[in-house]
Amino acid sequence: MKPTASMEKAFGGATVVLTGAASGIGRGLAKLLCRSGAVIHALDVDGKGLESLVAEAEGSGEIHVRRLDVTDYVSYSKAVEGIIAQSGAIDFLFNNAGVTLLGEAQNIPFERWKWLLDINLMGAVHGTQLVYPAMLERGSGCIVNTASIAGSTGYATAAAYTASKAAILEFSRSLRAEVGANGVKVCVVCPGYVNSGIFAEDRIVGVSRDAMIKDLPVAMMSPERAAWHYLKGVSLRKETIIFPFSARFLWFLSCWFPGMLLPFQRRFMRVFQGGGGKGVS
Repeated sequence: MKPTASMEKAFGGATVVLTGAASGIGRGLAKLLCRSGAVIHALDVDGKGLESLVAEAEGSGEIHVRRLDVTDYVSYSKAVEGIIAQSGAIDFLFNNAGVTLLGEAQNIPFERWKWLLDINLMGAVHGTQLVYPAMLERGSGCIVNTASIAGSTGYATAAAYTASKAAILEFSRSLRAEVGANGVKVCVVCPGYVNSGIFAEDRIVGVSRDAMIKDLPVAMMSPERAAWHYLKGVSLRKETIIFPFSARFLWFLSCWFPGMLLPFQRRFMRVFQGGGGKGVS
């Protein structure tokens, strides 16, 4: 997809650090940022995915890739030091790395909970701790955190994932209150259903992938379209970016009529447990 004028203005020539860049929304972000003229430092544990990203990227920007585990603070610190030495400053930090894990809470082993929270939450904390002080010192920069509409609404069979995204949402709000008017911006992005590997078989405990996808109440958005909505919101400096319309509707319900979400949650739970159901339209 093509960048908007606001994207080109916001990201053209900017130095961007993007985690989780090899797949899903992150891959879409990297490609669109490159078309917008940004200098992107793409980080991910998937080295092969990063290599293919470089081959596919096009536009006036640049992509520099580095294999990195965001849970490894020491390695992350060295990467940030190298980026600053190379570019002088980091204008945008996209804390986007994340994983999913679906299944009833009672069936998720503790080790898997820790694995998910270390990536989804502590990965963002690591990035912020390493980049935020320099942004404060110079009085400019933008931290963008990828949350999820599930972090606001809750989601049956995704307790670990929703807990991590709720934490990201409140982390962003709190950080925004701290930065005040010193020139640093904090954005949080809450996508709805995106076809980004969320329903991978190896991350679902207790039901088949096809059964879950069949009962989704709305169609999944492509990572490329999600990235476009994501960057449009960031380029316009929106504090909370929610898309598509179905996600904004769920946000509204969670704020004003949270009880109305329960029938959907319970129906989805029955499907997960093999009880059938047609979902909610």
